[in-house]
Amino acid sequence: MPIYEYYCPEHNRIYQFFAKTLAQGRTTPRCPDNPAHALVKMVSPFAVKKKGAKSGEAGAQTPEPAAPGGGPGGGDDPRMDAALASMESEFSNVDENDPRAMGRMMRRMAELTGEKIDGEMEEVVRKLEEGADPESLEDQLGGPGEPGADDPYGEGPGGPPRAEADPKEPPSRPRVRRPPPVRDPKLYDYE
Repeated sequence: MPIYEYYCPEHNRIYQFFAKTLAQGRTTPRCPDNPAHALVKMVSPFAVKKKGAKSGEAGAQTPEPAAPGGGPGGGDDPRMDAALASMESEFSNVDENDPRAMGRMMRRMAELTGEKIDGEMEEVVRKLEEGADPESLEDQLGGPGEPGADDPYGEGPGGPPRAEADPKEPPSRPRVRRPPPVRDPKLYDYE
């Protein structure tokens, strides 16, 4: 039977609940520390057991958490796993100071991932493959140092310019950053 995780925003804590039936898993329990607080269901990682010896036998492998979104160690798409392994072996010896090698690597990554290189990026990759100096490309085409280079909306850093505050309006409260939630080690039953 499944174990569901729920987050309590009031306590900044994650609780685990054991569902004995599927119907229980469809309900949202109350906070164990204070039933007045509502919990929010979380999407939690899961374990994937590697093929090999059965548990309890010598050499048995323990389950490994799946990589988020699949991938090596828990991927559900063998083609993507093969592409990632191929990229890892191909790019392990790339000289990052060689513009030709970097251009080839960028083109190969696009091929392996199915992403299309177009527009200005195609020009950059082509010039790198020809051996152009990355610094001069940055000067010619604009780079991270140029204001608004990565801002398609022209709003500048931090988004659109802010309007002047209305003196009649009370000042807004700054957002308080919370620490990451704490996991409660206990396993609770649905009630």
